[in-house]
Amino acid sequence: SRLDGVAPAFLHFSCGLVPFRSRVCCPAAQLFGKMALVGAAASSADRSRPASQSPVQVAWSKTQELLDYVEEAPRRLSFMCMVGGAAITVNAAFDVLDVFEVFDATIYYAVHCYLFFFGLVTCVTELHPESTPQLYETLSSVQTWMHEWARGLTTLWGRGLFHIFQGTLAVLSSGSIGLGILIGVYMMVMGVLYVLLHIRGAPKLRATTDDYIHLGR
Repeated sequence: SRLDGVAPAFLHFSCGLVPFRSRVCCPAAQLFGKMALVGAAASSADRSRPASQSPVQVAWSKTQELLDYVEEAPRRLSFMCMVGGAAITVNAAFDVLDVFEVFDATIYYAVHCYLFFFGLVTCVTELHPESTPQLYETLSSVQTWMHEWARGLTTLWGRGLFHIFQGTLAVLSSGSIGLGILIGVYMMVMGVLYVLLHIRGAPKLRATTDDYIHLGR
């Protein structure tokens, strides 16, 4: 920094060339020197400090960390999606039990019936032997049958689009701010994670779950 040499030179000049004013000038020169050195240190620290990341960069960095976390153990994402599917099923069940909605809002009632069915499909599809071994053993035959008839659910991108679709339906059918919107947004996030894993390639997911899910490339 240019100020690194200016402050000592000014201090030497003030204290050496004007000795009869040393008691007045030296304190002032010392103060100036300290201020200059502090300013130089601050500017040097600013140059060495990395540029602050934008919110988009921070969000993408966190997303990459989450994807790495999921790839280490794919059952984690499956379990989170299964919880979301159960939440959609329970939330839609209350609306389905309201039979008077058939006459007041037929379309919404039909959508809630679809959501109830989609929630059950999600729960069965996302069953994993390491997360829920007993439940998986009970419903493994149903899961196999379902994957034969809906092969899109055996791919990352297909499963992701399915979760995004049902999440969108949950948000649009909620009407007002409530639990349905939160569940719908949650499922859409899970679907986006699946799609990102497909785009990324998910090598660890391919290596650990060949008998469970296919990349569909």
